[in-house]
This record gives sequence, C-alpha cells and structure tokens, in this order.
Amino acid sequence: MGATDFGLQIAKQFGHKSINFKPALVPLIFSQTDIEYYFKDLSGLSVDAVVACNNQSFRERILITHRGISGPAILQISSYWQKGDKITINLLPDLDASDWLLAMQNTHLKTLLKTTLSTYFSKRLATRLADTLTDKNLANTSINQIKKTDLSDLGKQLNHWTLAPSGTEGMRTAEVCVGGVDTRELSSKTMESNRQQGLYFIGETVDVTGWLGGYNFQWAWSSGWVAGQYV
Repeated sequence: MGATDFGLQIAKQFGHKSINFKPALVPLIFSQTDIEYYFKDLSGLSVDAVVACNNQSFRERILITHRGISGPAILQISSYWQKGDKITINLLPDLDASDWLLAMQNTHLKTLLKTTLSTYFSKRLATRLADTLTDKNLANTSINQIKKTDLSDLGKQLNHWTLAPSGTEGMRTAEVCVGGVDTRELSSKTMESNRQQGLYFIGETVDVTGWLGGYNFQWAWSSGWVAGQYV
C-alpha cells in the first residue's frame, strides 16, 4: 500500500519506546536444499494440518509454494515465529498416525505405502512423504514388507513433522507487521501518548497484531474511532 514508518519516527522523536517492525501473517520460506527434498513439484497442493511454534498452534490449511509453505495456518504461526525457530506440523491431526499405519499393515498386506497414504493425501504428496519422512524411499514398497519400527517412525513424523524455515517472504507479501509503539506508553482509553499531550498513535503504528479474520482491520477502525473522540 506504500505505507511508511512515519509513525515510528514521530514516536522516536518524542522519546517513545518502539518494538521494531517485522513481517507477520506472511508465508514462510525454506532453504533450496529443503525445497528440493520436501517440496519440489508439489507447489499448489494443500492439506489440513495443525502448525505449532513457541507454544502457539493453529489448525487450518497449509499450502505448498515454490518457495516454501503458505496457507492460513502458516500465516497465523508466522506472527509467533522468530528467526532460527523450528515449526512442527501435524499432517493427520485427527488420528494417531502410527497406530493407523500398523493397523493398515494387518489389513492391507500388499498395498503400496504411497497408496495407503493416499487415503488422506494427494498421490504426489503421499509419494513424497513416504520417501522423505522415512528417508528410505519406501513409497513403492508394499506395506507388509516394511518394518513395524519404520512404520511407527513414519507415523510419528506425520504427527510431528519438524521443519526449520530460513525466513519469511518479507514485507512484500506480509498482511500486517508485528511491532510498533509500546502499548504501555499509551492510554488504553484514548490512545494518547503518556509522554506528549495531544499526540495519538493508532492502528498498525501500535504494537498490536491480530489473527486472520478481520481482527487487524477492526483494531485499526476501533483505535482510530477511540482517538477521534478526543482529538
């Protein structure tokens, strides 16, 4: 939109503490090595999942892109992710994947592992998961020929897939920012500065960031309305 950090410059001029802006509600990107190994040729595929990081978790869809992962669950968790953090993805949040795979081994003896996983995933994704999460290229192996320990380990990975993003797509695609003027230095009733009478900060200039779903719009409108009653 062409927005600037003018508000933070004003805050600094009057001695306010500000938390540096960083992109939020933004897709996560990965190293080229991880993209080649996990995501190559899967761009556009999506799946329902639970994504967790720093004691926060969101269950929504994730979307594989040519640079990493996006989708609502990833955008949500990006607000809590810090450089160097890992994220965990539960690809089968409604079942214990290890128990399910071991049960399938007893009832679908000659079914290929990729076919079994296709119960819940697209064929391309099922094949990639079977090969990479086991690190043994088991996609085209009959499920009855796979060691129970390997199936159990695969199930654990499906429920707790740990990945290390290399960064985010940045301000270019971020829907909002984390950071801004410290809320402790503003009146919660009027949004007026505690340091300078007649100076107000509203919207994204303030260190308030909401989830997806219109919360950030609501904060912008509400904080603007409150300040407007006193200007």
